[in-house]
Amino acid sequence: MNKPISMTLIIQFVTILFLNTFMSTPSMAQFTDQERLQGYSSGNNNTIFIFDEGKYGLNDLQRVVISGAFNAWDHGMDETPWALQHHENGIWTLTVEDAIKPSSPFKFRVNEGLWLDPPTEAPNVQGGNLIFMMGVEPPELKAEIYDARTIWIDVKGVDRSFDPNKYKLTNSLGEEIKIEAILPNTDTKTLIKPAGELDIRKVYFLELPDQQLKTVCSYDGWFRSLYSDKDLGANLVDGKRTVFRIFSPRAEGVKLYLYQRAKDEKAFQVLDMKKDIDGVWEAYVDDNLKGVYYDFTVHGADEPGNHFYETNPIHISDPYARVSDDTWGKCRVWNKTIPATPLKNGIPKMEDVIAYEVHLQDFTDLLPVNDDLKGTLPAMVMPGLKNKKGYKVGFDYLLDLGINTVHLMPVQEYLHYPDEIWKASFKDDPYMIEQGISEENYQWGYRTSHCFAIESRFRQRGTEPGAERNQFRDLVQAFHDKDIAVIIDIVPNHTAENMDGGSWFFHFNVLDKIYYYRTKDLDHIGEYGNEVKTENRPMVQRWLIDQCTQLIEEFGIDGFRIDLAGQIDEQTLIALKQALGEDKIVYGEPWIGSNDPEYEANPAWDWYKEDSPITFFQDESRNAFKGPVFDIANKETDRGYAGGHGDLREDVKKGLSNQFAEDKTTASGINYLDIHDNWALADQLSKNEEWDGRTGADEDRIKLAAVMLYTSMGPIVLHGGTEIMRSKAHGPLEEVEKEMTNGVKVYLHGKRDTYNMRRANQFLWDNVGKTKKDGALDYAGMYAFWKGLNEFRNSDYADVFKISGAVPQDHFQWIEPNDNRLLGYIAGDKVMVLINVAEEPLTFENLKFPEGKWKLIGNNDSVNVQKGVKDDSVFRKPTPGNATNFTLPAASFKMWVRE
Repeated sequence: MNKPISMTLIIQFVTILFLNTFMSTPSMAQFTDQERLQGYSSGNNNTIFIFDEGKYGLNDLQRVVISGAFNAWDHGMDETPWALQHHENGIWTLTVEDAIKPSSPFKFRVNEGLWLDPPTEAPNVQGGNLIFMMGVEPPELKAEIYDARTIWIDVKGVDRSFDPNKYKLTNSLGEEIKIEAILPNTDTKTLIKPAGELDIRKVYFLELPDQQLKTVCSYDGWFRSLYSDKDLGANLVDGKRTVFRIFSPRAEGVKLYLYQRAKDEKAFQVLDMKKDIDGVWEAYVDDNLKGVYYDFTVHGADEPGNHFYETNPIHISDPYARVSDDTWGKCRVWNKTIPATPLKNGIPKMEDVIAYEVHLQDFTDLLPVNDDLKGTLPAMVMPGLKNKKGYKVGFDYLLDLGINTVHLMPVQEYLHYPDEIWKASFKDDPYMIEQGISEENYQWGYRTSHCFAIESRFRQRGTEPGAERNQFRDLVQAFHDKDIAVIIDIVPNHTAENMDGGSWFFHFNVLDKIYYYRTKDLDHIGEYGNEVKTENRPMVQRWLIDQCTQLIEEFGIDGFRIDLAGQIDEQTLIALKQALGEDKIVYGEPWIGSNDPEYEANPAWDWYKEDSPITFFQDESRNAFKGPVFDIANKETDRGYAGGHGDLREDVKKGLSNQFAEDKTTASGINYLDIHDNWALADQLSKNEEWDGRTGADEDRIKLAAVMLYTSMGPIVLHGGTEIMRSKAHGPLEEVEKEMTNGVKVYLHGKRDTYNMRRANQFLWDNVGKTKKDGALDYAGMYAFWKGLNEFRNSDYADVFKISGAVPQDHFQWIEPNDNRLLGYIAGDKVMVLINVAEEPLTFENLKFPEGKWKLIGNNDSVNVQKGVKDDSVFRKPTPGNATNFTLPAASFKMWVRE
């Protein structure tokens, strides 16, 4: 559903276009070094944004775009008014009217959309962003309602008056409310006392007419003090009573509807819920209602920003429901689940983690199981499965691989568009048929609708709604019985209610959009349709913590990966970690901050890698090992050190030894190569011009990247399927836009982002066991190689990579020949690695092995920590102390351990 374009945006677009088309080209000499670093020059009634390729270590870019709070972090790369123009000497500029708000964060994006971190020497960096006019306070008026007779305001950047006549307070109808007194508190904070009582559930506006400032009176003063510890959702008490609770502080009434069946239109009972002092609505039924379906209507004022029944007459579901009927339907009362028993040897310490990221449907779609099990929870842990060649697949395959943590992509209930609408839209569409998505809205699940429910489409077909809870618990138990931890991907930064340009009303949008989400002028903000507001909202903070603790208490899981964690405030993440306990595994994405300038400007909320409250994905190691994730076009520079880019040797050293600026301890970041987003490793490290890993995966260079990952410090995570050269190349690298019959747009990005492309993501189990004798890539050899790496990583030798705390400066000894395509290192005096990333053989000259007995355990053929590997005698039996020339073949490595 397309949003209407405001006249303000049209004028802004035309103004930018005029300034950049008809104004003379700025002289490059006019920009100072500081202006090129800070990214802008301001004056003469306009602002020139400046991008200097040299400051970012880049050249020959195709496009540069600016994105920031002032354009709602616009994602457009083509035909956007925010594109910079290219000039000589690698300078790009964009001239706009001088209407950019001071202290606004921004970043540059290049080529196909790569987000660039600011230069380290830029003087205006905060939270991983550049800041426009950092430290300058713009004219600003904020107002917060505390109670019926109290409004606190904050006035900055203009003269403040204490005359009530200089202020104007109105309700949503424009009716003015008399102000009794204006009382100063600090140099900016002021108390306003209305002459009469306000209905604090309603919408009010405060204005300083002389200063041309107007703002919505926020409820933050009231909302930040609202909290309840009562159990929310539908809960059975002593097996005899059912209690329903839902939080909606500004609602004026809530009705509960009970149904015998999911599709019933008429409720067999309707109850008026009662509100307590903390904004929680309650209803009690003296009966065990397990299996009964239910929903609500929420009633309140028909005012701007509200979606109560009086504005939007619909029923909503329960955000705390244990069972959801495919997101769009009713919820179902269900009992608590008895959790899986804990891991007998405890949860792996963070620095010991070898995680395997996998999507349940991708993993199980093509398993040799009955149709009622394909794509389901039971299929994931079904033992004894083999492919046509007789090789283990599925659960047994994963057990043999040797990982110690399964990282499941989203399993909480998430948005799928209804099958009837989807099929009517695409059942005859050739492209959708080819991608395996003409019959259902396949998704990875980064659009959660009900955080306390398990995804209903993962339930074994033929079992009743609610059965998925025990099925998920049984999955966790199956892995625990094999001493493998289970963590899940949670997506608390945004919800499914505003995806793909649409507006849906599952619960939060109706219960109170202004409470649950970050908003501006009573409307949503955010790159994904909305942003959940955890700061200043104790009950949203509790919602995040509750979903995690319930997943532990009712299923026994061992931790979480947090999607776009940079949009969750730092204090909430600290509280979450404390609530979960120190033994739980927690890591997440630090990038893509909030679209709320107030959030970004508050150092107690905003965070990035340098002050991360959780373990973060270390993208700098990833880029060094195997190359960038965007705009991959050049095989010499876009495949990392493993692909032959020798200039990255210094960054590789930092990635291996935990020496990037933000790496305070081995648990600060988690290293990885590829992950569900972006390109698969087999495609990026392919030999052919099509970047197609199905036919051209460069097996030697994949192994080089893997060795670097497995000899780096701290936790690591493997993208499921990389060990068998899983490719996404079935998804053509092109942007495709489709439209459903209801007008909702569907965007498909090809192999660079296959979140909604089923066939490109499927595990091709028939490849397991294939070798080059079968006319294929050596899938069997690659799987054995990664299995060998896991055996090594789990051995005592690899303890040198799993120390806790900061890495000692002398922990790595480096061997650095003049040719930067060669790198050697000795870690903790126990493990030695030599790498040649060149296209031709290169020699480590006069290399002396340290004293001791060294065993060769790895080369491009195999890794075997127990028995060692076969190779030339010069590698198998090095003589310590003697200077020897070691010539490594092209794109190869050798690895030894000191016995």
